[in-house]
Formats: sequence, C-alpha cells, structure tokens
Amino acid sequence: MPVFKLILAALVSLLPVKGLRVLGYRIFFGYQISESDIGFGTVIVVDSLSIEKARVGLFNLFVGPMTVNVQAGASIGNRNTFSCGYWVLREQYKQANYSRTLELGKNVLITSSHYFDVAGTFKLGNHSWIAGIGSQFWTHGAGVRERDILIGENCYVGSAVRFAPGACIGNHVLVAMGSVVTGALPADMALVGGVPARVLKEDYDWKSNDE
Repeated sequence: MPVFKLILAALVSLLPVKGLRVLGYRIFFGYQISESDIGFGTVIVVDSLSIEKARVGLFNLFVGPMTVNVQAGASIGNRNTFSCGYWVLREQYKQANYSRTLELGKNVLITSSHYFDVAGTFKLGNHSWIAGIGSQFWTHGAGVRERDILIGENCYVGSAVRFAPGACIGNHVLVAMGSVVTGALPADMALVGGVPARVLKEDYDWKSNDE
C-alpha cells in the first residue's frame, strides 16, 4: 500500500471546507471531480477516479489499485468501504486478470455502512438503491472464475444482504433483507430472497408494491 498517498489523502479528507477537499484531490491525485461534494473524512486512494455531479458523504473509504466511475446524480451515504486489496498486483495473481473496477450509474443511492470488495468489477445500474446497512459485496474468492457483480437498473437491495462473486440480478428487482445471492438471477421485475436467494415472485413492481 502506498503509505505516503494514504497519509496525504487522510489530510485532504480533513480539510474543513468541501471545496478544498475536492481541490486537494484534483491537485494531488489527479482525480476528475465535477460539481460534486466529498464529505469530511472521506479518504480516496485509487488508481483513477471520475465523479460527476454526485454526493459522497462522511467517512467513506475508497482504497486500492482500482478504477472508480461515479455518474451524475449518484448519492453515497456515510462510512461505506470500497476496497481492492493490493495483493492483486502480486506476480502470482497477474494471470487472474482482476478487473478492479467500480461503476456506479446515474441517480443511484448507497446508504451507509456497506462493504464493497472491488478486486473484480462491481456495477450498480442507473436508479438502483443499496438500502439499509451492513450489506457486503464480494468479487473474489478461492477458486472463483466468475467474479463480477452486476446489479441492473431500478433495483432495490435491502439491508444486510450478501452478494457472492459472480452474483448478478436483472432490472427492476427487489432483493429482500438478509438474502444471500450466490449466482446469476437474470429475471426482470422480480422479488428475490432467501439463503441462497431465488426468484420468489415474477412480474413484481417493488416501487408500487403491485403484486
């Protein structure tokens, strides 16, 4: 881990004015931050970062050799961790081709106290929510080949869920609280839940609760 960069980012995160924090990350790290708020105590140490017209709350952590792309209208709450371990750069893991990419679509919402492992790719589709607290998303594991986690558009992921490497859901899907998604569930307009998660209802509109 680049200790100097981590210390510098920590100092930037403690600047008292949000405009100074944005300016510090632009100048010292070369991040592309446009018309966005970076909350107090949010530490960012990544390979590259692009944020456009988004809000990032307090005490978030973005750390690791990864690429971060946050699109317009995105809102990230407080105390979330987005992490890619520097072990992915070791010689013995180069053949594994870890993608190390975080993509948050337009108008997404991530609340607070969630954990995102970004050794692979984590993609959250436009207008989708990671709600509640305490959810975990893992893109690597022993012997895992399919790593990427893909969440479609207009989805709602409830509190305290777990997504295993390679877990994917379609568009307009509600994932019930406490579910464990272990593989691809490509159905659209569905209610997903359970351990392991499965499609519980089809043609389900979570926004209107019209069953």
